[in-house]
Amino acid sequence: MADTYSREMRENGVVRLPGLVGGAELAELRSAAGRLEESARDRSASSGDFVLEAPGIGGWAAWQQGAGALPGVLRSVDRIHVHEPAFDAVQRSLGLVEGPVRAASGAAGTLVNAFLWAKPPVVGSAKPWHQDMAFAPPGFAAGQYGIVTIWIALERAVPSNGCLEFLPGSHLLGLFPHTGDRERLPGEAPLRHAVEPRVADEHLPRTADPVAMPLEPGSAVMFDGMVLHRSAPNTTASEPRTAVSFVYRVPRPAWTRGEPAAAPV
Repeated sequence: MADTYSREMRENGVVRLPGLVGGAELAELRSAAGRLEESARDRSASSGDFVLEAPGIGGWAAWQQGAGALPGVLRSVDRIHVHEPAFDAVQRSLGLVEGPVRAASGAAGTLVNAFLWAKPPVVGSAKPWHQDMAFAPPGFAAGQYGIVTIWIALERAVPSNGCLEFLPGSHLLGLFPHTGDRERLPGEAPLRHAVEPRVADEHLPRTADPVAMPLEPGSAVMFDGMVLHRSAPNTTASEPRTAVSFVYRVPRPAWTRGEPAAAPV
């Protein structure tokens, strides 16, 4: 299995992990996610680590513009392992560091962040094409380190409710130009016309077709921080798409040591 993970990560930048979580551990992840959702019930605007969904423009843009959001309806939560230590406890009990992460990258890695990704029915907004390494914080030392993310579905994720899509092999092509606005810092004035960072269509590589990754609850996908990915809006009437992701810093794999892509491929 380790050889399979390593080969698929090296060649495609993404690996399926069917049935990764089950039983009590899946129940605990769902319970912790429910506690985060409950803690957001009285929120009327995005702030700190909590982003609320907003119809039409999406939660991220509304947050950056200081625009209205849907009270209590989460789109995402950052640093969930800090807000709810149960998330950290579950990823430890699953052995993700010494298991899939080591198998894929050749090193155990270190947990650096964890997220809740909520995409509610009808109003769940899209996430445009991007590479996670484009958002590495200052001091990350991207020349020495990369990231591996394990994204776990807590509910069924399918194309109609916004499962992840990937461009296999795009992690081999360097960092693509991302257009849009950076996330404003605490205390900075709202942006009047915020545009979520993305890789524009004209800069996308044409080396492979997008591949959707539908997942059953408890199944996961593991991917390199340089692989291009996105998710569509949730167009269903009653199927929420909720997931959590764990982000690990690893010694930068040799296959990602390319120069940034200078032009569309």
